[in-house]
Amino acid sequence: MTHSFFGGVYPAVHKEITRRKPMARLHQTPKEIIIPLIMCADGPSTPVVGPGDPVTVGQPIARRGQTGAAAHATVSGRVSAIEDRPHPWGGVSPAIVIENDDRNELYSGRMIPLDPRQIPLDQLLERVETAGVVGMGGGAFPTWDKLSRSAGRVDTLIVNAAECEPYVTADYRLLLERGEHILRGSQVLARCLGCSRVVLVTEGDKLSAVEAVERRLRRRGGGRVQIMAIRTRYPLGAEKQIIQTVTGREVPPGGSPVDARCAVFNIATVYAMQDALLQGRPLTHRAVTVTGGAVTRPRNLWVPIGTPLRCLLEACGGLREEADRILLGGPMMGIALQSLDAPVTKDINSLVCLTGWEHKPNVPAGVCIRCGKCVAACPMHLAPTFIRRALEDQDLKKLSRFHLEDCNSCGCCSFICPAQIPLVETVAQARGLLRREGVGQ
Repeated sequence: MTHSFFGGVYPAVHKEITRRKPMARLHQTPKEIIIPLIMCADGPSTPVVGPGDPVTVGQPIARRGQTGAAAHATVSGRVSAIEDRPHPWGGVSPAIVIENDDRNELYSGRMIPLDPRQIPLDQLLERVETAGVVGMGGGAFPTWDKLSRSAGRVDTLIVNAAECEPYVTADYRLLLERGEHILRGSQVLARCLGCSRVVLVTEGDKLSAVEAVERRLRRRGGGRVQIMAIRTRYPLGAEKQIIQTVTGREVPPGGSPVDARCAVFNIATVYAMQDALLQGRPLTHRAVTVTGGAVTRPRNLWVPIGTPLRCLLEACGGLREEADRILLGGPMMGIALQSLDAPVTKDINSLVCLTGWEHKPNVPAGVCIRCGKCVAACPMHLAPTFIRRALEDQDLKKLSRFHLEDCNSCGCCSFICPAQIPLVETVAQARGLLRREGVGQ
């Protein structure tokens, strides 16, 4: 039985561009790999190598100190520098630069694969932290910390393969091509966390992947794992919305999935954890969709982390026409890319290059006509139009009552607004104002 969530919108999906494109490896890995020391929302990591040091694939090159996540060499070669480089999240940050020798020699100190039936919780947490696994659906939060907070407190594990952002198909191809690994990893996680139910959630337009997973479940008896195909509606992939859809439970304001006795992990994160636990491999590669009307040959790629984004575009034949917008992530929540010299990080699942006709033009915002569409579309039950008015009036008392901390920046309000008012940015400005003024929300 499925439930529903309030609000949401139905943007054109545009997934047909890459849906049938299998994941492909780069024919030629880049001569230079850039591993930023900031790849985790927790903060920067501490390098354990220096310029001139030789490295091999899977070798630790940065460790988690007080903050950050472990990082590993994704090609073999030599560390040429540790210096500031463009970061995909914006600006520049310190990064370990590896000069690729094209040999792809494997690290001799590879972790030992574990027995899936006998992995205790403490070993799970240690292995996931050592492998440098972070949230790969866009949040980049420390996965080991999320596992630790969920253990013994949840009864449902949700593997999030909804991938509701338009254009993006990286998770779909991962589920279709490596579903057996994902099912195996899900069962290991469920046993360690003490979950009685595992639900793999995808959207109803991914029938090929659903059928492939169902065949695998029939062959292996299913166990506690079930697959749930939900009617396509954005933002199904958001944690609170997917929990409500699967269980009917609501995460309280300011709360986390644990408060609804659920643990939610992106499908790419589950695959990376499976790789670390059962194969002994750290997180060195990930699936990335390169798509959009401006791309010559859109593809799904399996690439080393640290690959410059420019190399991904080159592997797709470059741009066939000038891109009006280049985004990391889909058009609903994606961020504008500042430099193609920035590298692929652990949380990047797509590079979307849009032409002018593929998105709303940047025109001046119109006048609010009080239609209420933004209120009806907001899945968090917020009232963006009233937030905007209170912000214009600088009414801090009123803003503090609008639960701005619940906004997940999904973009539904901006998408549905007929006046093209940038309501997502408006809410972000209001939150910033309250923080600066020290007003509790």
